[in-house]
Amino acid sequence: MRVERKPFLLHFAFFAVLAFFFNTVFPLNAQERFRRSPPLPEPFSELSLPEIETHTLSNGLGLAIVRRQDQPVISIRVIILTGESSSPDDLPGLATLCARMITKGTTNYKAEDVEEKVESIGGSINVRIYPDYTEFTLSFLGDYLDDALQLLSEILQRPTFPRIEIGNVQRSMFYDMAVQAENPEFIARRLLYQILFESHPYRKIIFDQGSIKNLNRKDIVSFYSDYYHPNNAKLVLIGNLNLEIASRKVSRYLSSWEKKDAELSYAPLLDPQDQMKICFVDLPQAKDATIYLGNIIFPITSQDYFPFVVFNQVIGGTPNSRLFMHLRESKAFAYYAFSEMHLFKSCGVFLITAKVLTEYCYDAIQEILKEINNLRKIPISSQEIEQAKSYLIGNFPLTIQTYDNLSAKISEIQAFGLSRDHWERYYENLMRINTESVSPLGQKYSLHTPVVIIVGNNEIMEYLKDFEQVYVYSPDGNLRYKIGEKE
Repeated sequence: MRVERKPFLLHFAFFAVLAFFFNTVFPLNAQERFRRSPPLPEPFSELSLPEIETHTLSNGLGLAIVRRQDQPVISIRVIILTGESSSPDDLPGLATLCARMITKGTTNYKAEDVEEKVESIGGSINVRIYPDYTEFTLSFLGDYLDDALQLLSEILQRPTFPRIEIGNVQRSMFYDMAVQAENPEFIARRLLYQILFESHPYRKIIFDQGSIKNLNRKDIVSFYSDYYHPNNAKLVLIGNLNLEIASRKVSRYLSSWEKKDAELSYAPLLDPQDQMKICFVDLPQAKDATIYLGNIIFPITSQDYFPFVVFNQVIGGTPNSRLFMHLRESKAFAYYAFSEMHLFKSCGVFLITAKVLTEYCYDAIQEILKEINNLRKIPISSQEIEQAKSYLIGNFPLTIQTYDNLSAKISEIQAFGLSRDHWERYYENLMRINTESVSPLGQKYSLHTPVVIIVGNNEIMEYLKDFEQVYVYSPDGNLRYKIGEKE
């Protein structure tokens, strides 16, 4: 999942779409009663999802095919079932650097030749690195399937990792980190994950320029040799092709990819924080307070997945959800307030994000905590559950109508080995959710003892003095000092 969202390598793309809602903080008005009572959901329409056909080649490479007729474009996603958490403890960022180097030169092509080949088939190629897996996406015009597979074969089997290109990629990564260095949302999320994953392999998704600078070609070649082999990979193909044609063509170009047995490591399960921790990051140029509040929850394979999707929707999935309506519309504390869930193989993270006026920072956090505690004590109403289900079921076809979103969802299913029911019975899985399955989640998971990250200028400290203890960090995630002491 997904969790679609992208330095710090989880992909975060939802912030831009929120700007529409943030122009003004409206006070409570005569329309409040109406806005708090959304209409009952419309009857659910039939949900028809494309079939996923699968096949495994003799070298262990897994294929997943989704046919989309009358489409001029084909999308191929190569999933290497190894992510940043598999980087050596003393070499964080190695998985990322290796992935970004794969397309930067092969035995037969220089980096610029690869770019020209991609352009010649009307395509684009992108790389994303997650804690548990790495993903290469090649999209191109459907008439060039053979050319695309030939290029993929070259990239995956014969990368050369030229030293000059390593330097270029390192500089590009340094630039990306510098751009993000003053982004309050990025800073808050990075520190939240740094604390939650403190002693866990997932912490290696947090790396800095120094870590990348220390990596060399020998490290990259070693990592590639250990993890880039067909029995540790899957291909997802979406386009106007069937399983028979796709299997034959992929086998033609990738059956020579040599199978290799290797001992793969897996990140262990992780327990949630059992004590609330308040952290402040002093960012002088920040005009408002950015709040990130979260804790560890279940892995993506948990049976609580679908109930929690509805749970999250009720709390903060949209501007009609509880947090937005309460903090922005009722209290006028916040520009926005949302919740989200990011799920991985070993655990997940549930977090609440809010941008609030500086003088309401403490009050906003208290209201969020109060909302969480209410969810632990008071059952969620059937009307809220049905409204959330209606939105999720109605919106799901929109989220997968583009090639990129559909292939991302299929890739997630393949990367985590989710059951066919997770996809084929999406409608039924949501339909069966009710108050009895959702309400206990607030009590079941440690949402009331979160890590709270506040990013803003030093004026905020005046409004945090009522907290028993505050940990003060620099923007790059280093602990500076503590205010107050817990007994």
